[in-house]
Amino acid sequence: MIIGQTEECKDSIRALKKRGRQICSDQATSEEEPLSPDPITFTTEDAKGIHHPHNDPLVVEVAMGEFDVERVLVDTGSMIKPEPKTLTRYVGIAKMSMCDVKLQVWAGGVTRKTKFVVVDVPSIYNAILGSPWIYSMQTIPSTYHLCVKFPNATGIYTLYGDQKMAKTCSVLEKKQRQKEEA
Repeated sequence: MIIGQTEECKDSIRALKKRGRQICSDQATSEEEPLSPDPITFTTEDAKGIHHPHNDPLVVEVAMGEFDVERVLVDTGSMIKPEPKTLTRYVGIAKMSMCDVKLQVWAGGVTRKTKFVVVDVPSIYNAILGSPWIYSMQTIPSTYHLCVKFPNATGIYTLYGDQKMAKTCSVLEKKQRQKEEA
């Protein structure tokens, strides 16, 4: 499994505070202009075919390097909870990453080089795309609509999640957890 890594912060506390002040000031600017100036909106049409209510993760298929990769989780941050829980397959044991790898991730005609952490653990997801990818793609995810939207050269692209695959992943995760607890 590979996990889209947040950039490790090697800055000093002083540098972090300075960056925080810059973000809060009027001088903050965007590094990249959006590919399309069109606004990103979600409609009832975007949720067509989704079985509601649901609590399904946003699972998509994207191209990474030369391969189409399915079962890719778009981590919208909802996985972070204020209460401690054991992560599937980690069982409270610290796992070391094997290496970092940068891969070209292609979706909707847009390619972004994305840094991943490779870990040697069985996982229900082949990859996890986190905040750095979401930010670099200027993506707006919607868990209600189970899709992400982002600008590309021709307008706004919609990358739909696969609700059936998301439910399959949830079943696999539950089975893994039960096996570990036995």
